[in-house]
Amino acid sequence: MKRSGFTMIELIFVIVILGILAAVAIPKLMATRTDAKISK
Repeated sequence: MKRSGFTMIELIFVIVILGILAAVAIPKLMATRTDAKISK
């Protein structure tokens, strides 16, 4: 099996996973950031 780089399906798969992780992580980061400002 000779492959150069990623296949289209692999790229889409990675982008979907990153999108889900970002959608979960960004609100948590924003919440912790505001909590840190409030606690100071």
